[in-house]
Amino acid sequence: MKFASPLVLFLLFFVIYQNAFASNALSKATSPYLLQHKDNPVDWYPWGEEAFEKAKKENKLIFLSIGYSTCHWCHEMAHESFENEALAQMLNRSFVSIKVDREELPHIDKFYQNIYKTMNRGGGGWPLTIMMDAQKRPFLSATFVPLQSGYGSEGLVNMIRRITATPREKLSKIGEEVLAKAVYAQKPLNANAISHADLANKTLKALKRVYDYKNGGLYTKPKFPHASTLLLLLKIHEITQDKESLALVFHALDAMARSGIYDQIDGGFYRYCVDERWQIPHFEKMLYTSAELIEVYALAYKITHNPLYKRVVQESIEEMERRFERNGLYMSASNADSKNRRGKNEEGFYFLFEYNEALGYLRKAGMDDLRAQEALEYLGVGQEGNFDGELSNPSIKDRVAPQGLTEAKELLKEMRAQREYPFIDNKINSAWNALYIKAKLKAAHIDKRYEKEALSSLRALLESNYIQGELYHQNIVGRRPWQKGLLEDYAFVGDALFEAYEATLDPRYYELFSQIMSKSVTLFYKNQSWFESNDASNIVADVAERAYASALAVQSMNLYKSALLHGERKQFGYAKEIIEHHSAAIDDEPLSFPTAVLAALMLREGAVLIKSKRENIARVNHEEIRRAFVYRHVNNTDEYLACTIESCFSYDRDLEKVKRDIQVQRQTTR
Repeated sequence: MKFASPLVLFLLFFVIYQNAFASNALSKATSPYLLQHKDNPVDWYPWGEEAFEKAKKENKLIFLSIGYSTCHWCHEMAHESFENEALAQMLNRSFVSIKVDREELPHIDKFYQNIYKTMNRGGGGWPLTIMMDAQKRPFLSATFVPLQSGYGSEGLVNMIRRITATPREKLSKIGEEVLAKAVYAQKPLNANAISHADLANKTLKALKRVYDYKNGGLYTKPKFPHASTLLLLLKIHEITQDKESLALVFHALDAMARSGIYDQIDGGFYRYCVDERWQIPHFEKMLYTSAELIEVYALAYKITHNPLYKRVVQESIEEMERRFERNGLYMSASNADSKNRRGKNEEGFYFLFEYNEALGYLRKAGMDDLRAQEALEYLGVGQEGNFDGELSNPSIKDRVAPQGLTEAKELLKEMRAQREYPFIDNKINSAWNALYIKAKLKAAHIDKRYEKEALSSLRALLESNYIQGELYHQNIVGRRPWQKGLLEDYAFVGDALFEAYEATLDPRYYELFSQIMSKSVTLFYKNQSWFESNDASNIVADVAERAYASALAVQSMNLYKSALLHGERKQFGYAKEIIEHHSAAIDDEPLSFPTAVLAALMLREGAVLIKSKRENIARVNHEEIRRAFVYRHVNNTDEYLACTIESCFSYDRDLEKVKRDIQVQRQTTR
């Protein structure tokens, strides 16, 4: 009997080994999220023509999965399904599977979230699961799907069997109907038909219907911070002097600052809570979440001088600097899961405390027993636990802080530091960095060094991601950027540049702001529509709010400011057109479009620009002018000029006289 030679056996073993452990097409990706899936037995492809051509050529359906690297339920679905050999074989046999990082391709995610909303009449989330034919006609949408059916949910195994047994013609017809319905309903409405007072009042009424007067915040559960809505309420108060809107903001801010959505030990906010009491978060920390909330708390502190708000701003900035900062720029997010003592990923492990263990640590560090117990009680860390079993997520129970609180928090911080901090996604996202930079500029009245640090970060961002007049969406720490900027990058970077100019009156920021705005019109405005990106996806932008402020709504305000600075009616026309084009939707559901409501109020209230030579303009304090949307600009005039987009209506050497004229002009135009 002949046996194969050792060389043949070695080669055979090598081929089997290679096939068993070969990476899929994601191995060449730069996205940390895609790289997390490169060794899955699922034959994943990144979003692109290669995948779609393969589906057409092999007559396969498309399985699209969208998530991000710090998403807890994305990891759960990956472990349960995408690492399962049998499930992978089912997918590989009938589908071309595509993985999308929603942070890398937010416009693609936005489109398919809209598909989900169309098909399910409700908001989606991550992971997002889409099945479609090779022509990208979606016939099924879901979020997390368990491997097996149970508890009223269809499992992925059964779902694949059902779909592959369905005639292709039927699936494609469903897909065609879904695409037809998913076209965003844009009902033009004359913006002048709604007064700013009507829109502000309608927004407040809508808010009161969904406000949680017991626990603070909007809706019941899951509970999101809704920073854009809180910012809108602050602006509504500035416009209307409505005290109730202010009271609701402060109620929500107090509730969040004392609750489990805020990291009471290290600072910074988690993305959202699953319960209505703000006690049980998913422990992701997103750069954009803390950025938007830092801005709101900083503005609220300016109004109230509430030390709680100041502390939240200071601690949140310290946490972002400690965890996310790299060479003056900021990484994207940290994970909810962290390694437990057994080396396994466990949700919230880094952040949670067990009472006896925590008390023992404080005692061992020499803390007085009574003070240690009082501090833990104040922080809601008790023997019963408030999160899972005996584990507690710190949240403030009492109004009066005990004497040992500061010492206890420092020791609990030390205790945490002995654990492994969760994974951090190291993408440097232009839009999110711009949000954080603007937030620090807004917080400069709390600590002047925030302005210096923010301007340094803005310079670093431009050096890193703005190359030869081209803004890039993101890069990886230490690498050159590769993905060209999206509308959200131009909108948020433009907003940060304008804020930097208002803070410093440095003409370099004004000039860069003007360049960014001009380039954004060239890239994203085509055939009287705005697009999310300048590529073949052709996804039309809208003003709907999602995880953070609407880029198109911010763009509308940017264009208005740019028009005001330059006296350019064309850019003002673009700004107005955006809001008018969506005004029917804004009027119907203002809470779905808080940043767009703010842009609409800006248009209807009217923005004012005060102009004079630099030493004069430096004396202009926005807070001294009781009017929203007042900005300042340096020119060569000795006198002060107050101008709208229509004309200059006040001209005098006396700043106080110009301030009075601004108030009179507001009253006559309302």
